Amino acid sequence: MLYAWMGFLKSDAGPITPELQQLATVFLSQPLINIHSFGPLCDESGTRAGMLMIFEHDSYAAAHSFVAESPFLQAGLYEHFRLYEYINEGG
Repeated sequence: MLYAWMGFLKSDAGPITPELQQLATVFLSQPLINIHSFGPLCDESGTRAGMLMIFEHDSYAAAHSFVAESPFLQAGLYEHFRLYEYINEGG
């Protein structure tokens, strides 16, 4: 099944450190989860406000466990996040 994960950064999250970015790169490059797309969500001024990822997993519980391992989430950078089953109807 496909899942969409959106994380919205806290307004006071500050810049993402190189160390945290490296942990995120390792997290996203793991070979077991098929990640279709990911990238930052930017506001009207171009400032990074969050992220979006579309990925495959066996169940909602498994997808939620994967998301819980996110370095950004574990670092407390998100104000909130949402995980949804995603049904691709085109593209």
